[in-house]
Amino acid sequence: MKVYLAALLYNDFREGSPFWPRLNEREKRAVFEVPYLLDSYHYIHKPRMIERVKFNWETTGRKVFLDSGAFSSFTQGIDVDIDAYCAYCKEHSEWIEVASVLDAIGDADGTWHNQQYIESQGISVLPCYHYGEPEEVLAYYVEHYEYITIGGMVPIATPQLRIWLDRIWGKWMTHKDGTPKLKVHGFGLTSIPLMARYPWYSVDSSSWVQLGGIGNVFFPKWGMMSVSELAPQLKEKDKHIDNLPPEHRDVLYGIIEDLGFDIARMRKEHLTRKCFNMVTYSMMSETATDRFTVEQELLF
Repeated sequence: MKVYLAALLYNDFREGSPFWPRLNEREKRAVFEVPYLLDSYHYIHKPRMIERVKFNWETTGRKVFLDSGAFSSFTQGIDVDIDAYCAYCKEHSEWIEVASVLDAIGDADGTWHNQQYIESQGISVLPCYHYGEPEEVLAYYVEHYEYITIGGMVPIATPQLRIWLDRIWGKWMTHKDGTPKLKVHGFGLTSIPLMARYPWYSVDSSSWVQLGGIGNVFFPKWGMMSVSELAPQLKEKDKHIDNLPPEHRDVLYGIIEDLGFDIARMRKEHLTRKCFNMVTYSMMSETATDRFTVEQELLF
């Protein structure tokens, strides 16, 4: 499973950025070691951002999974010009690994219309099936495409999302032995159990940066843990790394040390926490499954 770090470019960790001098050598290596990047057209289509993405491509060779940014634009009341999106994909194809369709939020027919239009311009984009859309839409995509995306999951509670994902993976996207019929990308998937439960080809998340900003770091086998010296969790048992039982605390300290990070800096510096999360989120590929065979809890 490829785990794409969303918004790494938007948050500007590149060499030469204002953040760069504040990073130590291990943290700088963490930035360069991130294998998979995803960013939104909504944020990176502006000239200054194009230069930033170009710099990433020229200095690291890393390409970008281009999300159309339709959801971000929709929530802000901004229309995305489909012709401008097509032009962007064509002009910058050298550093775009793969691009998603321009979604018509809440309109499966509109999304399909956009899919056809973009393809008519000679551009290959991944179709997107959204939570709540008719399942025959998904069935069509599964039959006609080798790589699709699943969207609309961010606002859905994990228990409800699990029931829905069990259904669509079991009914449409896997063979009888539980192996996937095609490549599937999960947009904005932040639940680690849901990442590990299904045979995703790829997922993305921006939680690495959000967690670091509020004082937390992520351990693949342990989950989120508060480490900031300013965190209110300092006063709550088992909610902060320094309030864990000694045997548990020592394990986490050992992981931090083994990965080359400094717990003292991590307590004080949000950039250190974010760089640590870059590493541990990228390690999530180790939790991937190659099939879905769990007894299903059907929604209907």
